[in-house]
Amino acid sequence: MQLSNLKSVIIGIGAAAAVIAITGAASGSGIGAVFNLGTANTVNATSRLKGSTKHPMLAVTNNGTGTALSLQVAKGKEPFTVNSSTRVTGLNASLLGGFAADQFVQGGGQARSFGFTMSTATDATKILLSVPGFGTLNAHCLPDGGGTAYVTFTTGTHTLDDLGTSIADKSDSSVGSSFLDANTNWLLSQISVGVESGIWQHLVLRYSAGLLGITHIATVDFAMDVSASTCDFDASAIIGPGTTGP
Repeated sequence: MQLSNLKSVIIGIGAAAAVIAITGAASGSGIGAVFNLGTANTVNATSRLKGSTKHPMLAVTNNGTGTALSLQVAKGKEPFTVNSSTRVTGLNASLLGGFAADQFVQGGGQARSFGFTMSTATDATKILLSVPGFGTLNAHCLPDGGGTAYVTFTTGTHTLDDLGTSIADKSDSSVGSSFLDANTNWLLSQISVGVESGIWQHLVLRYSAGLLGITHIATVDFAMDVSASTCDFDASAIIGPGTTGP
């Protein structure tokens, strides 16, 4: 083969390789390829955009009816990650912790619950649940009569209207009036081994700020069981908006 022909063959092979490389890059597929708009681009590697500017590094605007961004991932995978805990203004979500908006107390109110067991070996008192703006539920467990449990309610700075119900009228309550004086400890319910094994009680608490003030309301449920060795307490409360303290 003549030298001139060999050069032609080498040049031809190089040109073909260059065309193949350029075609691959222009196709928008593979590492190092260009990003082509309006077509599908495929690459099995991470693409990074890095810089320093006071403006967004990437801005996407859709003036049509579709979304500006779509993120698709495998089932159970996060669609994106962030490295900041700063709140994003205007970012809305249909779920929070897997719950929808109608599954949360809204309008500034709150819901809370708590429960525990206590030994009847010694007299013991423990806070069962704080009801902000209204008072505190307290649990008491003692060995009297083979095992006794009772719940008291310590009111805050407001005199409260009290509407209460209990299952089978087994509530042994010393609250005989329709209101609970402020800064007072009230007995709500008491049970003993051999008399009742358990009880549930529901309370509606209410007070008004001033003669024509806003009415504040809370609903409280508590249950307790007692045996010769333990007292079991559970309580929950839903507190309306606008309350503070105690």
